[in-house]
Amino acid sequence: MSQEKVEKYKEYKKNRAKILKREKLLRRLEYSGIALVCAVFIGWFCWSIYNSTTSSKSDTTSATVTATAINFTDFDTYYSGLTNAYS
Repeated sequence: MSQEKVEKYKEYKKNRAKILKREKLLRRLEYSGIALVCAVFIGWFCWSIYNSTTSSKSDTTSATVTATAINFTDFDTYYSGLTNAYS
């Protein structure tokens, strides 16, 4: 068992430059991939905000405002009955 460890260490030491170079390359690829995903997400988010704001501006210019009247007489009588009961 000990001899196997020694052989592995010798092999690692012999190829250390290649191994470290490969690890460095993989780390750079990972960081680049993460940065690319973040950039795509931020770009999509900004595009969707821009798209929603520009489409809502064009919709509001041609939209007409309608007013709705609400009759509160039933609510007023109910509320006045409650306040009279607890007063």
